[in-house]
Amino acid sequence: MVDRTDRLFAPEEALPPDRRLARQLERLQEVLSQTGAVAARERAQQAGLLDGEVNLDKLRRVPLIRKEDLPRVQAERWPLGGWVWWERVRRLFVSPGPIFDPEGPGPDYWGCAVALHAAGFRPGDVVLNTFSYHLTPAAWMMEGGFQVLGAVVVPGGVGNTEIQARAASQLRATGYAGTPSFLATLLQRMDDLGLPAYFQVALVTAEPLPASLRARFEARGLRTQQAYGTADVGLVAYECPRKDGMHLLDRCLVELLDPHTHQPVPPGQPGEVVVTLLDPTYPLLRLATGDVSVLVEQPCPCGRTAPRLAGILGRVAEAVKVRGVFVHPGQLREAAARHPEVQRFQFVVRRTADRDELLAKVEADPQDPDLARRFAESVQALTTLRAEVEILPPGALGQVDRVLVDERRWD
Repeated sequence: MVDRTDRLFAPEEALPPDRRLARQLERLQEVLSQTGAVAARERAQQAGLLDGEVNLDKLRRVPLIRKEDLPRVQAERWPLGGWVWWERVRRLFVSPGPIFDPEGPGPDYWGCAVALHAAGFRPGDVVLNTFSYHLTPAAWMMEGGFQVLGAVVVPGGVGNTEIQARAASQLRATGYAGTPSFLATLLQRMDDLGLPAYFQVALVTAEPLPASLRARFEARGLRTQQAYGTADVGLVAYECPRKDGMHLLDRCLVELLDPHTHQPVPPGQPGEVVVTLLDPTYPLLRLATGDVSVLVEQPCPCGRTAPRLAGILGRVAEAVKVRGVFVHPGQLREAAARHPEVQRFQFVVRRTADRDELLAKVEADPQDPDLARRFAESVQALTTLRAEVEILPPGALGQVDRVLVDERRWD
């Protein structure tokens, strides 16, 4: 019987808050003195971070880097906008935008081991990793953490639900990593096939985890916790078994800012998550993620002392996350531009049976029977997502104020 009792992964998880911040600032000073990332050193120099003591006041002089600006920033200067120390890069990934995400050296570069340990993963677990291994970094993020913990990974990737269901059952997989919606789909397929499921622990991320869905998983004896990160910096926060917010990792310095004034918001008030990565390979200073959360500073009974994010409440920018992938309105406009016969269009995100659906409403000549297929192919080429396309007669949409509308409701 595996001992999944909650215990700290490292003593640093229980550091007093003032000592944690002091260590993070010391680490930031080390990173800035070591890194070969030219743009990071330029920004640090302008803010006075390279002269004397490093503190939060100096850090807050650094202008924000908006996530949606990264494609332009990276294209304007090599390598990757000057923000990467090229000699340390061992892998490069591609996220929608395109945004290129470097991976540096180390056994757990993305910082996932602590979150997986808190979720109950232990040495010898057989884990089905259902994140994509193609171009994007999420699967590799988990891989690094599982290697540190000594778990055995089944690299399932995306899709092939029946094959993954049969493999998970036959290999008696005890762990799952992926999106919550695919976990629901996978369990349903196993039930339909009459296959026993042996999952005991799951770490889910990349999309919201509704309380009702978590309750369904845990009614089956599947302990389910979630984590939060970005493809740019890796893991930022993770749940402990108390499931009352996500503890911030020490590998990042996180601020919650008013998206309009860029000033820190008081604890308990919503703000944009802004992340500084404390690693010399890709020392992004003050990346504005576009995600909105609330900071919880009250002590957690689990013994971990890091502040917690009270979930992700939404997005500051127009971009919407669908099936774990950020979709930008600009990508959708480009897809529509490939079809001059399209007069108006609008995309709607809905959620049916625990799965996100992307619907494209398109005004065009309904006599073209092949347009829906070709339009869907353009959307998939630019976003990696399959969309259902509804062809409407001219004038049916009326005035379109927003390209992308999110109609999902989370309980």
